[in-house]
Amino acid sequence: MKRWAVGLVGLGAVLVLGSAGCSDAGAGAGVAGSGTDTGTGGQTGTETTSSSETAADTETGDPADLPGEQPRPELQSPAEAEDLDPDPNAVRVSLTAAPLAFEIGGEMVQGWAYNGQVPGPTIRVKRGDTLTVEFHNGLDTDTTVHWHGLRVPFAMDGVTWQGQAVGPGQDFEYSFVVDQAGTYWYHPHVDTDRQVDLGLYGVIVAEDPADPVPDRELVVVFDSWNEFSFDSDDESDHHGLDGAVIEWTANGLIDPVFPAAAGERIRVRAVNVANAGYVALSWPQMRHIGGGQGVLSDLREPASVVLVPSDRMDGEWLVGDGFDVIGLPYSLLGAPAVDEERRLFEVEVDTPGPGPAPLDYPFDGAEPTPDPGWTDVLYVFHGDPHTGYWTINGELFPDVTIETMPLGEWGIVELRNVSQSAHPFHLHGHAFEVLSIDGVPPEVRRVEDTLDVAPYSIVRIGVLADNPGDWMAHCHILPHVDGGMMTVLRVE
Repeated sequence: MKRWAVGLVGLGAVLVLGSAGCSDAGAGAGVAGSGTDTGTGGQTGTETTSSSETAADTETGDPADLPGEQPRPELQSPAEAEDLDPDPNAVRVSLTAAPLAFEIGGEMVQGWAYNGQVPGPTIRVKRGDTLTVEFHNGLDTDTTVHWHGLRVPFAMDGVTWQGQAVGPGQDFEYSFVVDQAGTYWYHPHVDTDRQVDLGLYGVIVAEDPADPVPDRELVVVFDSWNEFSFDSDDESDHHGLDGAVIEWTANGLIDPVFPAAAGERIRVRAVNVANAGYVALSWPQMRHIGGGQGVLSDLREPASVVLVPSDRMDGEWLVGDGFDVIGLPYSLLGAPAVDEERRLFEVEVDTPGPGPAPLDYPFDGAEPTPDPGWTDVLYVFHGDPHTGYWTINGELFPDVTIETMPLGEWGIVELRNVSQSAHPFHLHGHAFEVLSIDGVPPEVRRVEDTLDVAPYSIVRIGVLADNPGDWMAHCHILPHVDGGMMTVLRVE
């Protein structure tokens, strides 16, 4: 098994989901865990079967114990980071980035990890908490930690624009107040394509006291893998534009099983950390309750939800019987791809029964803000997969024109995609409201920090520029960032 890096064969290529869901997919093993973090049952180690164990199992004649017929792995939330601060309104965690060899689908991967586990430890806070992260760089190269989707001071954003990276062996303390609720994630913002590719990512859960409490939560991180090897000495392998997706994993596992009980209400927090892969999630009676910025304005019950790279969604499972979580084929071109649907994991119920009543989430049904009609900032996306250049307004980062918004004012940004590839636009330091997509406003207020801009589409967003700093604005297809598709929006 090889690692996903891009999966874009050209402007006419599609991204297809890998061959999860087969009966022998249980060969996918758990990802190595740190053993030092506490939490709700994250992966704690890599399991292998010795030759002596295989021989003994063969002698029993039990087909379930024969090679290739091992039980499928069990899906659990990643282990949570230990809170080192006794203050109930503060959370302090220790986070170390270091090399780690871990197993995916029976193959060893020479990667990197936070606290010795992939995905990294989930950091859980409450809205209003002060989060402090004691970060240590155990790598042989510079790195940072960026808090994707969270509103943080510019000095805490983990970017190197007008700042310093954390060097090898160095420490840095990140500290900020979490004034949002929702599902977020963290990752480096130095050589981002490669460092995320190697395994540096984890989830942040910011709880809202106004939300109802489910019986359980499942944090699930989706990542995609292809033919690029981690143990190649040529770093360009991690930045190529010609890989095909082999497999999708859920918390590092291929086609695992999630045990549930009839009558449970489960809040599932799903995050797509793939460098470029789009995953279209589907399950029976889907209840979409939250997005990247917390609980939605209204309940959505779609047939599927597309998670673009870096995107998140919260769903509610009202468990009665078991079901499959399916990945539908989806393309960077913004339309379903030619391929078969794949099972990403199974929710297994031993004794089916009636499903419970839904929880009362605080959907406010807020109406969208009317588009005022003017434009303060225009970003035009273009690119050429053959050259590897991907531009905003015809410029390649870091040689960019800095657009400015006055502090405290409402600004309108128009996003125009004139390329044949979709581009998930991400703005640091601020959330934004979607005003219209191709001239059509949303039915209810929609607030995002990442939004997919389809090929040849025009999207208008409103930004309340209330967080001073020089904020990265970029496509979150990481090879596109590597190719130059990033700029700076200054709030002063």
